Amino acid sequence: MASLFSRPLDLVYVIYFISHIIASVLIDTYPLYKSFAPNVLTSLNQWYIENFNDPFFVKSPTWFISCLYMEALLIPLMIYLTIGLLKDGSSVRLPMLIYSAHVSTTTFECLSELFFGDHEELLKNQRNLLLSFYFPYFMIPFICLIDSFFIIRTIESVALQKKNK
Repeated sequence: MASLFSRPLDLVYVIYFISHIIASVLIDTYPLYKSFAPNVLTSLNQWYIENFNDPFFVKSPTWFISCLYMEALLIPLMIYLTIGLLKDGSSVRLPMLIYSAHVSTTTFECLSELFFGDHEELLKNQRNLLLSFYFPYFMIPFICLIDSFFIIRTIESVALQKKNK
């Protein structure tokens, strides 16, 4: 098993997954459980809305809520992927590819809506800050998608070479 520090992209993915798990539980999926959330999470989410004016959380459009349900379902997968990466397991590459395709697509929708949508209530600096918040959650999964594809191809190629020997 190679050290995580000798696998720089995997290290980035582990940090990303840990940050995404935390953001998913504390902020992103909050609209799904706000009726029974502890006061500290209610305060955290009110603070987020008041300070960043995120239109997805202020207005909570139906399409965005459907993305939040999917994100809630992905939390166990993110935990599995984090553990798999820490163990340098090759079996996580296909689930990572699937996860990355889904998340980069849905986050691209959010980025497009923030950038091109009519959000008069957003100040320019708020829009730019929100774009900077959302962008890594598009870019890292997109890189992971490409990386996972090539790792899977390499694994398949090695397996085929062994089979043909």
